[in-house]
Amino acid sequence: MASRGRTYTIGYLLSHQPKTIEKHPDYRAMLTQYHVSRPLQHLRLNRRCYSLLHNARIAPGNLRHFYRTYRLPADPFFPLFFAIKRSYLDERERRKEERRRSIVSTMRALPPEVLTQIKYLGYLERHYNGAGRSPVWQSHLFPGSKKKADAYSRYTAPQWHALYRGHLSLLQKRYRGLTDVIVSRVLACFVLGIVPSLIPPSRPSSTEVSRTYRRLSLLHHPDRGGDPSLFISIKQARDLLVGAD
Repeated sequence: MASRGRTYTIGYLLSHQPKTIEKHPDYRAMLTQYHVSRPLQHLRLNRRCYSLLHNARIAPGNLRHFYRTYRLPADPFFPLFFAIKRSYLDERERRKEERRRSIVSTMRALPPEVLTQIKYLGYLERHYNGAGRSPVWQSHLFPGSKKKADAYSRYTAPQWHALYRGHLSLLQKRYRGLTDVIVSRVLACFVLGIVPSLIPPSRPSSTEVSRTYRRLSLLHHPDRGGDPSLFISIKQARDLLVGAD
């Protein structure tokens, strides 16, 4: 266990490793080496030394310097541990990159207008974020897993609108400058498939709104088998942006 002086034992180090490393072919040899070495069992590691071990940050060529700096025995345990932990970290990074590529590929396959809307919301947050970042967009809107990205690929228009509405609500709670007028305008534009050209968004031209409305109303009119709730949303978006006829 860790002591009050913030020192750690090798046993504590081993107990805080992921179970996955036990599958490594050299794991048993490393564990045996620890159990047969009394100096290792009584060794105390300071916080810096523990961190270097836990994160496998010592290259094989620097082991001698590592032993000397932290007064460690030149025990075969250490190169075994570093090799096993580095193998685990490399595999984890490989899977992380594989997951990232899969998510990006799935997102790129979304309809172009959806991708543009998602990107716009990222730019919108950066506009209001003092550091020019988009933490809410990263944690809530952009998928962090393949499962969420796959779910996006099956979203209907009403689902996208609900997602945008919830996301903008989160942004409003964090950024005071994001007013109800701005949020309503963004949502109305998105419902009509229009992406604002400015941040904050300006009102699109009445010609563009009317043209888009006519196209969508024909496509989603209930008399033509369209979704009534979506048709109402389209009409409300048109009315908000240019006023009802």
